[in-house]
Amino acid sequence: MNYKVVAFDLDGTLLNAQGNILPESKSAIQAAMDKGIKILLVTGRHHTAVKPYYRELGLDTPIICCNGTYVYDVATDTTPFANPLSKQQAQSIFDIAQKHYCHLLMYSRDSMNYAQLNPHMEKFLKWVESCLPEVRPDVRKVDSIQEVIDHHHPIWKCVISAENKEIMNNVVRELPISQFSCEWSWVDRVDIANVGNTKGSRLLALLKEWNIDPQEVIAFGDNHNDISMLSAVGLGVAMGNAEQEVKRQAKQVTTSNNEDGIAQVLKNTLLL
Repeated sequence: MNYKVVAFDLDGTLLNAQGNILPESKSAIQAAMDKGIKILLVTGRHHTAVKPYYRELGLDTPIICCNGTYVYDVATDTTPFANPLSKQQAQSIFDIAQKHYCHLLMYSRDSMNYAQLNPHMEKFLKWVESCLPEVRPDVRKVDSIQEVIDHHHPIWKCVISAENKEIMNNVVRELPISQFSCEWSWVDRVDIANVGNTKGSRLLALLKEWNIDPQEVIAFGDNHNDISMLSAVGLGVAMGNAEQEVKRQAKQVTTSNNEDGIAQVLKNTLLL
C-alpha cells in the first residue's frame, strides 16, 4: 500500500510517560516527511497544548483538536471547521458536574480554564511552565467556570475528572447521548463535546478534502477516543499500553509508548 498520511494521537501514543517524543519516533517521522507523507496530529488536546510538539516536529498540516471538535490552522490561527458546544450545553455540563462534585476543565477559543486545582492540573501546569514562552499553552485560573460560560466563546469541550470513576459515570449518565459525545481520554478523565464529534469522523472529512483514500492512511492511538480513528483507516495501530478494547479495534499492535514501536512500524510499512 502506498500510504500518504500518518495520523498520531499524542498522550499515551506519540508521547512517552514523561511527555516527550522519542528520538526514534522523531527520526522516523522526519524520514516519512522527506518522502512527501503528511503527518497529522489528531488529539483530544486544545491547540495551544499541541503547539510545542507541532513546532518540535516541524509540521505544516492542520491539527485536529478536542477529539474532532475543530480543525486548527496554525499558520493563520483560524478554525476551518468547528462544532463547539452551545452555551446551553456548556451550562448543563457545569451544573451536572457541580451536582456530583466533579472537577471541571473548560476549553474556550484560545485557553483552557479551571477554577480549582486537582492533581492532574498541578502536573499539567508544571509541563506548561517548562514550555518556551512563544509556544506555551494558555491555561487560566478563573474565579468560576460560570464566567467562561457567560463570556468566553466558542467553548470546544469540557473535561471532567474525579477520584471515583463512578462519580464520572454518574455525570455521563445525566448527559443525553442525543446532545453530547462523551469519551474516556484517560483512566480518570472524560471528554465531553458536542454530539457527533469524534477523531475518526473529522479525520475522514479532512481526508475527503485532500482526495486521499482512508485506506492510504496509518493511524496510531492508545485510548477509547482513538477507536473511531483506528477503525476508519487502512492501518490502525494500537500501542502496547492501550486497553484491550482499543487493541481489538486495531489492525496491528505495537510496543508501548515508552519503546520504539512507532519507529519500527513506520520503517517497516513505509520502507524508510
